[in-house]
Amino acid sequence: MKNDYDILGEKIITLSGGKSNFKSVKNCMTRVRITYVDEEKVNKEKIEQLDGVLGVNVADTFQIIVGPGKSVKVQESINSLLGKLDDNESEEEEKGKKNFLKMLSNIFVPLIPAIIASGFLQGINNILISNAKVTAMTQQIAGTDKLTPFQVVLQQDGLLKISTLLGILGDATFAFLAIYVGMTAAKQFKTDPILGAALGAVTTLPSLSILGLTPGQGGLFGVIFGVWLMSKVGIILKKIVPDVLDVVLTPTFNLIITGTIYLFGIMPIAGILSDWLIGGIMYLLENTGIFGGFVLATAFPSLIATGLHHGLSPIHMELINSTGGTPIFPVQIMSNAGLLGAGIAILVLTKNQKTKEIAKGCLPTTFLAVGEPTMYGLVIPSGFGFITASLGAGVAGALVRFFDIKSSAFGAAGMSAIPLMADGKYIQYLICYAVGVISAFILTVTYAKVRNKEL
Repeated sequence: MKNDYDILGEKIITLSGGKSNFKSVKNCMTRVRITYVDEEKVNKEKIEQLDGVLGVNVADTFQIIVGPGKSVKVQESINSLLGKLDDNESEEEEKGKKNFLKMLSNIFVPLIPAIIASGFLQGINNILISNAKVTAMTQQIAGTDKLTPFQVVLQQDGLLKISTLLGILGDATFAFLAIYVGMTAAKQFKTDPILGAALGAVTTLPSLSILGLTPGQGGLFGVIFGVWLMSKVGIILKKIVPDVLDVVLTPTFNLIITGTIYLFGIMPIAGILSDWLIGGIMYLLENTGIFGGFVLATAFPSLIATGLHHGLSPIHMELINSTGGTPIFPVQIMSNAGLLGAGIAILVLTKNQKTKEIAKGCLPTTFLAVGEPTMYGLVIPSGFGFITASLGAGVAGALVRFFDIKSSAFGAAGMSAIPLMADGKYIQYLICYAVGVISAFILTVTYAKVRNKEL
């Protein structure tokens, strides 16, 4: 018996011009991303009207928004119905003409689930530790030979092992980001993933100090460039190493050659560039204040709508890797608050029953985690709602910079982002979020009333 995802998959295939029109079908958190042979054969309007489809965005790929959790199931159903598609990239991508932002997205997007999970657990643990530190100070609790004062408090409350477990699981992603990036970059550049991971691991070793280098120097961008070089060296070695010795000599020589160039060339140069990048971003944020927060947050819905927000993933990671937190992400996710406020206003104002049904499915998802369903299902179709949502996000973004909120990780937005806020600024985050929702709601309702807009 067919499930709902198989039925939706069949309808998408039919409205896409049939099985022969598909090149590849992939997914991200909320969207099914399809590359077609001929996009003119695709009935975009009919696909948008399908039950379960929240919207369609055409960018570098044809993106069908179905919501978090559902995207992977719809993608799997379509691929199953199509049979095994060729996973190789297009000829243009094979020749290295791929869009730079898309390349970065392909490297970093696979890491986002782990970052969300570890960041969320880290956030919960930060709450436990912060409360324990306050208790230790107020009650003047002393440490022991093995435990710090706050660990003594956690032990007394029966939470020390839980806190330790959360800390280990939280650090599991961030302590080894360079290794994971090395692996995903290797897959992107079509070289051995484990060799790519090994090159990433090189940047984490304490013995680098003997060579006059610092662990982490060069950051994640340095790792990406190093793995790209590794892919080129690998191609050359494949041509000159005899087949009988390939399995031993090719990876060995590749790691020696690439590793040496990486350590003495790429790491020092990438370290300087990385320091400039981080310094420039921090200077901009620290010197533009609430105005910069307003401008950035107002722009983010447009970046999300076009998929360009994925280009910020390496910047977030670089900031977290080098400073322990990113001040950009809390500004970015105020777009979620603006979308929620505008979406609620549309739900209140509309008399269209289908719009109401879409709103009931979109808004809880946006409140809890991601804004795309509301963006494509409600806000963009309304026209003016996208502008009022962006302005509402801008007001919240200005407030984020006023409170100087940073996050220790990045991933989902809405209420899921609360534990990600650094320095215990959970209440400040909620205040900013509420202000964004209210601002967007008021702006949307006011504009609709003044201009007599029907939804």
